[in-house]
Amino acid sequence: MKNFFTLFLTLFLITACTDDPDPEGILIRVENSSSVDFKDIRISSGSTPVEFGNISAGARSDFKEFESAYRYGFVSLLANGKELRIQPFDYVGETPLSKGYYTYKLDIDNSNPDNPTLQMELATED
Repeated sequence: MKNFFTLFLTLFLITACTDDPDPEGILIRVENSSSVDFKDIRISSGSTPVEFGNISAGARSDFKEFESAYRYGFVSLLANGKELRIQPFDYVGETPLSKGYYTYKLDIDNSNPDNPTLQMELATED
């Protein structure tokens, strides 16, 4: 019984310390909400571009730190061998994100099969 309690306590402490509830910066991960794999994901949202690599359909990346960020940003990736982009014009009138955990949910709108478009949605993490 003592070994079980020690194991339980150890696992609890490890999992309780994985996400800092009060982060020191802006931490963003990418979720691939589409049904296709994304490759070579690169995001710039008010700061230096951040590389997220490849994310399978339905999967999420690890959190990465951004110097500054907004609710949207520049995104470049490959989906089914085709480059897709989101190219914002500017951030005029936008408020920078405060310190915290966020998820950029990326999906593909295939309403026009000849011209699929990339979509981005910001989700806050509690």
